[in-house]
Amino acid sequence: MKKAMAMVLLLGGMQAGVAQAAVEEMAKECDACHGPKGISLSQAIPTIGGLPAVNLGEQMRTYLEGRPAKRVNQVSGDTSKAGDMTQVMKSLSDAQIDALAAYYAALPFVPAKQPFDGAKAAAGKALHQAKCEKCHTGGGRNPDDESSLLGGQMKEYLLYSLHEFREGKRDVDKSMNKALAAMSEADLAALAEYYASLQ
Repeated sequence: MKKAMAMVLLLGGMQAGVAQAAVEEMAKECDACHGPKGISLSQAIPTIGGLPAVNLGEQMRTYLEGRPAKRVNQVSGDTSKAGDMTQVMKSLSDAQIDALAAYYAALPFVPAKQPFDGAKAAAGKALHQAKCEKCHTGGGRNPDDESSLLGGQMKEYLLYSLHEFREGKRDVDKSMNKALAAMSEADLAALAEYYASLQ
């Protein structure tokens, strides 16, 4: 279902004047930070290959709407990467954003191989089931869920993002705002460990 929708969106982007060859060329620029075919090799950067097209498009547009965009090395200290998503998004048209979102959505999502704390992951699983499963179904691994994929994402990126959501630095659904506001630092860490364990 997700792949079929991605193909519809990709064809729509091509009809809007974004040729497949142009999409693949743009994707090379994205892959320079997000990894080959959108599979991240850095804890500070999310995997985007296989994410829902609707979610990807929305996330990309938040940078155009004023979402703060730290340079990658400010997040992780990794000086080999220095992307600024706001500047990147300003260079793209709506049709290009939609075409890129569809391109990456059509790719397989590859969970990150990373260490995790088993005890914390178990606590995080219980938290997910109680607070997050309603929107992030299948343990946060359902590719047809437009709330994005959490299971298998980079742990440091997840923890950083959870903090941003809780602190109101990103627009979120009110139910998510409420759930995160009640969570402690230990809770957020446990959630990140759980999602990291889903390999």
